[in-house]
Amino acid sequence: MTAYDPAPWHDLCVALAGASGALLGLAFVAISFNLDAIIADKFLPSRAVETLIFFAYPLAGSLLVLTPGLSHTALGIGLAILAAGLLELVRRVDLPRWRHERNEPLTWRVSHAVPGSLLATLAVIAAVATITISIGGLYWLAGAMAVATSAGLINSWVLLVEIKR
Repeated sequence: MTAYDPAPWHDLCVALAGASGALLGLAFVAISFNLDAIIADKFLPSRAVETLIFFAYPLAGSLLVLTPGLSHTALGIGLAILAAGLLELVRRVDLPRWRHERNEPLTWRVSHAVPGSLLATLAVIAAVATITISIGGLYWLAGAMAVATSAGLINSWVLLVEIKR
């Protein structure tokens, strides 16, 4: 029942909440300091927003798991709300970027589209798995948080490089 009981996930979620909160704060400050350069570029504002969301998702997911007394249904509904936000990110950032980069190499386009799409997919599965107490439950959430944190770190590096160009 470890996959469906939030209690054993306490330590992981405390660590992820702390790390995600710190990374989110650092990214926010870095984006604020470079706001003029980011806004001057056509594509960097959406990458900056995406980066903040990538760090905010594990923070919010961890805080949901750490909320005492939530039933698996309530936790799953909270995760579904977060997943809906990620689906909106894909709709507003990744799909327009995919369409705009039609002349770019396929590998380039895929590398831009995969992180957000993969994260949204894992988040939806995590919500369904938690609500239904099936197919691995919170392990999907852990995978989604790992993807979000990794994608946020990579996006942070890309932002830094693009700002300095």
